[in-house]
Amino acid sequence: MSTDAVLRSEALDGGVVVLEMTRPARLNAISRRLARDLTDALALLAGDATTRAVVLTGAGERAFGAGIDVRELAEQTPAERDEQRQLMIGLQRTLSDYALPTIAAVHGIAAGASLQLALHCDLLVVGPGARLGMPELSAGLPGILGAWLVHSRVGPQLAADLLLTSRWLSADEAVAAGLAARLVPAGEERATAVAIARAIAAHEPHALAATHAWLRRLRTAPTTFADAIEAADKALHAANHPDGSDG
Repeated sequence: MSTDAVLRSEALDGGVVVLEMTRPARLNAISRRLARDLTDALALLAGDATTRAVVLTGAGERAFGAGIDVRELAEQTPAERDEQRQLMIGLQRTLSDYALPTIAAVHGIAAGASLQLALHCDLLVVGPGARLGMPELSAGLPGILGAWLVHSRVGPQLAADLLLTSRWLSADEAVAAGLAARLVPAGEERATAVAIARAIAAHEPHALAATHAWLRRLRTAPTTFADAIEAADKALHAANHPDGSDG
């Protein structure tokens, strides 16, 4: 296990790695350092052949993450704010296009940019005390990225409801709406996410990679059944010819 001030990476058996944001005193709010370290950690794991799935969670009992660190933001120069924005865009792009399956274990508050990170993951596991929200408008900020994510996951009605009213979504509502996959007992969010990650990682690597890539494509790209047939043919060919040959 390796630790630092803002992020902990723990490699478990079964090819699973847990990335835990460790700023509980700030409700795991995303600082520039956390955004940078998380991006670097994800890039490192993507290139590690022994890592098969990643779990993202937050330390402490109160929050998965409270969004951007507004205290740090208030003290930043214009150049530092631009750096923060670019770091967050880079982090979200990394998660959006990530090659490995990712599971977010969400307890307590998941707000703004932190909820956006969770929504970029393939699966969300939530505890009964989870509260999900995109309260950017209530802070006088536009909620463009959050609106795009919620809309792409579950459609325009919930996106408008969350973004325009800044209301909080309960764990029950999140699962019922399809924004989260599973509701688990309090305190079991991380353990359940790890169990799911191990089950995913146990699959045949080529078949898993092809299925995961297709699921990622389905999130945002218009597709037809013909596209699915083409993707399936390519995946089967790759499985039969892992050396890349055409024979």
